[in-house]
Amino acid sequence: MKFASVLLAIGCLLSSVNAQWLEATICLPDLSGPHGLCYNSQNNTVYCANAGGDNVTAIDAVTYEVVATVAAGDQARVLCYNPQDNKVYCANLGSANVTVIDGATNQAVATVNTGDSPQALCYDPQDNKVYSANLGGNVTVIDGTTNAVVATVDAGDQPCALCYNPQNNEIYCANRFSGDVTVIDGAADTVVATVPAGYGAVALSYNAQNNKIYCAVFYADTIIVIDGATNQVVAAVKAGDYPRALCYNPQNNKVYVPNQDQGTVTIIDCAGDTVCATVTIDGEPDAVCYNLLHNKVYCA
Repeated sequence: MKFASVLLAIGCLLSSVNAQWLEATICLPDLSGPHGLCYNSQNNTVYCANAGGDNVTAIDAVTYEVVATVAAGDQARVLCYNPQDNKVYCANLGSANVTVIDGATNQAVATVNTGDSPQALCYDPQDNKVYSANLGGNVTVIDGTTNAVVATVDAGDQPCALCYNPQNNEIYCANRFSGDVTVIDGAADTVVATVPAGYGAVALSYNAQNNKIYCAVFYADTIIVIDGATNQVVAAVKAGDYPRALCYNPQNNKVYVPNQDQGTVTIIDCAGDTVCATVTIDGEPDAVCYNLLHNKVYCA
């Protein structure tokens, strides 16, 4: 039998040593189509959404063993974690719903209907809510305790990314085809602003140190910077060809931007919102994440 796989601790880029290594490979059944990952800090478990298998794999982060396979909906793609209730949420693009998984038992405990084609998830810890951005043009709000839908918020054309601003208790939603960012009040679940970004707004990241939101605009090769206090655009930073994702380094106050068609990562100094470095890597970079413990950035 052929296998798909998930690579854990795959290496380090953008560090002073520039080391790369492969620590473990977890084999999944063929055609699983691993697509999204999230971490359960309470149980030290990594979850992998499998778009081809319509399920979620739970992996022990110490032994790297598969401890459970949880049935989800059609095209399970995106995950997020609710630490307050120890739940994992899986957005199912093809079945227009979210599967809720109990982190203690790794059992599906609810299926929540959303708008068409849920594409992104984020968690609001202040109000214990989960937000699902749906490509159909809205955002579904789920109560973290009851798993009930408590609101549906209209967004722009093809909402595809979310991030949370804890300082203002606001949720930001990037809309790919309308080229803007919808700002949602986390307490009232109402739209408080619509911020112009540019055609192809595809990724968001929050900078807590300066209370700013960074939005990658894929077709403009630009990162738009939004002031979290005023929800106004305060800068536009030129990146490489087709910036695809973002992550924030709080220790160095920098944002990392993988440029899919250029094979580079643009590094932005958030103090002045200027490019301070460009790192060349192999392949077509598509995703980045930050390791707080070792101050390293990982790039897929």
